[in-house]
Amino acid sequence: MTGPVTAGTRAAQTSASMVRAVRAWRLPAQREGLPGGLPQEIAAAAVAPAGPAWAEHRERFALELVGEGASGWHAPLSGPVWQVIADDLAAGLIGHDAGAPRRLVHRPATGRHRSGAHARAAASAVELACWDLASTASGRAVVDLLGGRVRSRVPAYASALGLDPGHPAAPAAASWIAEAGFWGQKWPLTKELIDAGPKAVARLLGALREASGESRFMVDGLGRARLDEAMRLLPVLAELQVAFAEELVAPGSWGWHRLRAAHWPVPMAAGEHAVDEAEQVRLLAREAVDVWQTDPGWSGGLARSLHTTDLARSLGIPTLPHGAHLPAALALAAVCCRDMVPAVEYHLTVEPLRQQIYTTPLAVTAGHLPVRTTLGLAGPLARVDAGPVWEVTGA
Repeated sequence: MTGPVTAGTRAAQTSASMVRAVRAWRLPAQREGLPGGLPQEIAAAAVAPAGPAWAEHRERFALELVGEGASGWHAPLSGPVWQVIADDLAAGLIGHDAGAPRRLVHRPATGRHRSGAHARAAASAVELACWDLASTASGRAVVDLLGGRVRSRVPAYASALGLDPGHPAAPAAASWIAEAGFWGQKWPLTKELIDAGPKAVARLLGALREASGESRFMVDGLGRARLDEAMRLLPVLAELQVAFAEELVAPGSWGWHRLRAAHWPVPMAAGEHAVDEAEQVRLLAREAVDVWQTDPGWSGGLARSLHTTDLARSLGIPTLPHGAHLPAALALAAVCCRDMVPAVEYHLTVEPLRQQIYTTPLAVTAGHLPVRTTLGLAGPLARVDAGPVWEVTGA
């Protein structure tokens, strides 16, 4: 929208972004198997994603916030997350102006559950749907509502968590990732690999590190190592010169602080599972991480993620957003300079499946993701059921 914003224009925007109804729409289950179109090098080493074997992939919903002639959307939601919205949050959203994000936390809610993964995912979904509605109602891109983009494309690092690091084709996959221009690549420390011991880790990851060339090399422990196992891995990871090691043990735990006290030159990353505000502040204010990994879809939404990203920057900690909600992570990165947010995560085998719910899926080109400048956070959904399965409206 161009031209001066008059009182009449502002009133019209507020009317359009005022939530009149909250709806849930059913989405099809995530498909089985690997997505089509994967490069041969990636497909050869890939492990089939969980797909509909996980309940959250089998029963999926889309949230719609209905304004005056405009709607805001967020998807996908699992059944338990949608239930929290329906039970605790939906009624209090009626009459909320989606263009006033700082007022959202003051809307009335029912029930007593405000913390934990499902509650925070529900609050995040509502906040992201508000940004989507505010964008559509105002005629301005989400990045403009957030303060304006500072770059037109954002580097992506490849998450190879869907690949088997022990597969004979894994080095070829590491080489392909580097040649594709990704900012870096992250490989899993599987339980089998951890159980095999430090020498096996050094041999296998060393081959991947060599194949990756000059590409940044990271590992994700997925919280599967015991403290003694993690301590024995630190010299190996230091020798590999990893850009960061993610969640070798539970972040913020006693074992986590023991690892940091060992003073090996292994940057430690965490944040995607720090969903509650107090936990986010503890990890950052106590400088317990070297790399911050907020996820706007889990941590409370875009405004909260932007706040913790600013806090991390003031402490000299870069943010590499977790990629479970890529459109939101990309919007966050687009309004931050590269020193604040060097790259966002792109899951090589799962993200194409996630993007199938959108009519204009995000795709990596030459290691970068293009910043959305059109209306809405993620664009229109590709398919929902013929009618909403749940709805609440104002009196």
